[in-house]
Amino acid sequence: MAGKRDGRSRDAHAAIQSHRVARLSHRDDIHLDDTARPHLCVPNEVLVARDDLRVVEAGLSQVGATELEVVPPLTERVARFQIPDYEHVSDVVTQLRSRGLDSAARVGPNHVVTGLPNVQGGPASFAIASTEQIDFADGAGAGARVAVLDTGFAPKVHQWLDEHTDAGPGTSEDLDLHPRNGWLDDESGHGTFIAGLILARVPSATIEIAKVLDSEGYGTELDVARALIAHGGADVINLSLGCYSHDDLPPVALTEALRHVAPTTAVVAAAGNDSTQRPLWPAAHKRVLAVAAVDDSLERAAFSNFGWWVDAAARGVEVLSTFVEFDEVGHVKPIGGREPQDFHGWARWSGTSFAAPKLSAEIVARMARDQGMSAREAAAAILASPTRPQSPELGIILDL
Repeated sequence: MAGKRDGRSRDAHAAIQSHRVARLSHRDDIHLDDTARPHLCVPNEVLVARDDLRVVEAGLSQVGATELEVVPPLTERVARFQIPDYEHVSDVVTQLRSRGLDSAARVGPNHVVTGLPNVQGGPASFAIASTEQIDFADGAGAGARVAVLDTGFAPKVHQWLDEHTDAGPGTSEDLDLHPRNGWLDDESGHGTFIAGLILARVPSATIEIAKVLDSEGYGTELDVARALIAHGGADVINLSLGCYSHDDLPPVALTEALRHVAPTTAVVAAAGNDSTQRPLWPAAHKRVLAVAAVDDSLERAAFSNFGWWVDAAARGVEVLSTFVEFDEVGHVKPIGGREPQDFHGWARWSGTSFAAPKLSAEIVARMARDQGMSAREAAAAILASPTRPQSPELGIILDL
C-alpha cells in the first residue's frame, strides 16, 4: 500500500529524478548502462574475483584488457581491468561469465553506488531546512561503534556529533562542488544527517565516519568494498547507499568485502527509493539487513523499494536530523522543482537512506539493554519480535 502523502512525495520524487538525470549527463566518470537491467558503472572497467581470474584470463587478453591497481586490502580478493573504448562492458562481462566451469565466473562492472534512489541516484526528495531540533543528552550506546559509510561528516556544526564521531582526515563533507553554483550539492549533509539519526536514539555511541560518496552521492563499488573491510570490526555498519547490478546478481567487490566483515557485526543497508521489487545491492545480499521506508501510518512510503529481499521497514518520510549550514537563498539560478533553503544545521529529508539508520540505532539500543549480546544477535532478536507486524514485501514493520 502506498503512503498517505502520495501527491507531495511523488511531485518531489519526479522533480529530483528530472534534476538527477540532467546532472548525470555532465559526469564523464559515470556510465549509465541503459539495458534491460539499467545500472551505473565506471566506464571501461571490469572486476574479477581473484579466485576466478585463471578461468577468464584468455578472454581478458582477447578483448585487450589491461590490469589496473586495486588498493589494499582488496588486492588479494579482486582484480580490476580496463577494457578498450570500443568494447562494451556489459558484453565483456557476459562473455567472461560464460567461461565459468561449474558456475558463472565471478565477473562484473565496477558498479557506481549512490545515495539512492534510482539509477541516477539521490534521496527521495531534496532536504528542507528546519527550525526544529533534537536535544541530545547522555544515554544508551556507550562503548558501541557504528560505522557510517557515506558522504562524510560536517564538523563544528553540532557539538554532540563532534564529541561522538571518529572522523579522520579527508572525511569532511563538501558543500558546493558539483557544480559550484550556489546550490548545496544534492547529497551534501547526507552523512551528517545519518550520524544524527543514530545518535538521537543511542546518544552515547561512537560513529565511525568513512567517506565513500562524493557530494552528489556517487562512489565506486571498490571504494565501498574497501571501507567495508576497514570498518569490518564495528558493531554495526550503516550503508545508506546502493546500486543495481548488471545482471541483478551481487556485485563482485561488495560480495568479497562482506566476507571480511566480523561475524558479530550487523550490516544494515537502505532498500532504495524506486518503488520497485528489483534487488538493490548491498541491501539484497543475504549478509545484509535491507530496510525499506514507511510513513507515519506505518504503510509503505510511495517511493520505497520492497520485495522478498527486504528485511524490515522504518519511518523514512520527512525525517528530522542534524544537517550542515548553508544559505542558498538569493544566491542561485532556478532549478525546477527546488526551492532555495537557508540551512542552520537542521533539516527534514525523505528516503530509505533515513530508515536504515533507525534500525542501526535500534540494534545498538538492544545491545545496551541485553548486555553481552552481539550486534548481529541483537538484530536477529529485533527481527524475530512476535509482537511487531510483518509484511511479505517489507519484512518486520518497526515503529521507529
